[in-house]
Amino acid sequence: MDKETITSACSKSDTASINFLCWNIKKGKMPNWREDLLCLVDGKDLVILQEAALGLDFPEVFGEAVHYSFARGYKTKSLTTGVMTISKHEPLRQYNLTCWEPWLATPKATNITEYALSGTNETLIVVNIHAINFTFGVKQFRRQIEKVRRVLAEHSGPVILSGDFNTWRKKRMRIIETLAIEHKLDALSFQEDHRKRVFGQLLDHIYVRSLTAESTGTHNVKSSDHNPLSAELRF
Repeated sequence: MDKETITSACSKSDTASINFLCWNIKKGKMPNWREDLLCLVDGKDLVILQEAALGLDFPEVFGEAVHYSFARGYKTKSLTTGVMTISKHEPLRQYNLTCWEPWLATPKATNITEYALSGTNETLIVVNIHAINFTFGVKQFRRQIEKVRRVLAEHSGPVILSGDFNTWRKKRMRIIETLAIEHKLDALSFQEDHRKRVFGQLLDHIYVRSLTAESTGTHNVKSSDHNPLSAELRF
């Protein structure tokens, strides 16, 4: 498994609740993305972004008292993008997984961060995924999800699995549903669901284990081709 591990000392996350946000920001190329992100991150403890571009002025939005975990994906001479996890608490470990788009021969990244929790010896695993997109079949997509499955198989505590899954085919969605069943992950639902659809299928999801959603929401924006997802989670 192509995995990079970064280990560090950290403070412990509060076990009471987590305010969570997931958003594919389309490399920050569309107008007003920063203004929308500034509003969306207010009060959030944990933010995961897909198609985050290095060099964008994230500190201006989040301030200094946060921790950034980045997994590199697509790269050109002038632009490096990937998935970014931003948290109030420093992670114990970070795992970067890489798979490749078969047509474009470009990398797709998954960032996995692990956090200590106050009042318990259990840890929280957060999986931030941008799934393989351009394929006829599901072989490469399944291979990417298998890498995530191996990490979850070694973890018995709480889990947040979220991101842009590119589940625009039912076969892709069934692979994710099988993973969820195997690892007792619950899919969060949204009363007003503004998530992006392709061929009638939802692309962005939040799955949790050993967590309860006190509230969920989707946010209709024009600053990306994906709409953000949020949830207030309790242990």
